[in-house]
Amino acid sequence: MGRIGKLECDFIARRRNAYAYIQVSMSIADRGVEEREYRPFDHIRDGYPRYLFTLDPLLQERDGIRHLNMASFMQDGGDLI
Repeated sequence: MGRIGKLECDFIARRRNAYAYIQVSMSIADRGVEEREYRPFDHIRDGYPRYLFTLDPLLQERDGIRHLNMASFMQDGGDLI
């Protein structure tokens, strides 16, 4: 877990000098949950990638944040950095 101001980011991944910010939620179908999960990303000012993983079948992109399905990502052997 990492901190972005007073907010928490679930994971901050690092490989050498590259970073990625990661939020994880079962679903963001509920608007309140969606806002809660995206909120920490609003405070990130660097250009490193930001990801939101859920089990939702319908994915979205919002403000450059990639919304990925966790099961598909794992099945495809995905790599973030």
